[in-house]
Amino acid sequence: VGVPALIVLIMFAPRLFKFAPVEVSKAAPQIEKRIFNIKSPPADVGRNESTTLYKFGCDSDLDYKIEEETKGSNGVYHIRLKVTRAKANLTLPITIWLSQIVPDKRSQIEDGHAKICERVYVDAHIPAKEACARALERTYYGQSTDRQRAIDEALNQAREEIKQQYIDAVESRVKDVYVIYDFYAPNWQEPTEVLVDKALQEYEVGKPRKLSTTSDTTPTEKTDGTK
Repeated sequence: VGVPALIVLIMFAPRLFKFAPVEVSKAAPQIEKRIFNIKSPPADVGRNESTTLYKFGCDSDLDYKIEEETKGSNGVYHIRLKVTRAKANLTLPITIWLSQIVPDKRSQIEDGHAKICERVYVDAHIPAKEACARALERTYYGQSTDRQRAIDEALNQAREEIKQQYIDAVESRVKDVYVIYDFYAPNWQEPTEVLVDKALQEYEVGKPRKLSTTSDTTPTEKTDGTK
């Protein structure tokens, strides 16, 4: 390729290689196992012998187009904008907390909880993309005496919507799979990975609702991001 052709290519590169309107960047899950003193447990653990804490993170990078902008006599900016491009950046930190007296069986169960989170995270780009796509169809508003703050207010609404829709999707799946997994786990004799597979498979065919009523007689643990 000659020099003139390279110059032309560089000049028109932004038009030739446009970013997709919806993107997802997914970091590898980060898993940490920690031991605690049962007499002085961390606040997040409470009175549990063990627990698995996880957080499905979703921060968004947004491009936008201002559709309407006014400034009132009181000096307040009113901004109406549309998101033109959304990129969701996903993370999943997991911490398995085990007391120094926890039995091996309980430790294995917590390993399964972490694996379920990982398995759900494999397909997490799907609800993230769907949430970003919905944001592109909506209009967002912001107001402030500072113009940039008004813009940021509108963009933060979009970011929060994307984040909440994503979290609702992945966490509801995790919690339903947990119901199945915890139903079998106390008497399970095969490797943990086998039970994780079984729980996910039964979830796909609609078993969570049936098992959630059956397992009412078994102890349940926190499901708001913890196990």
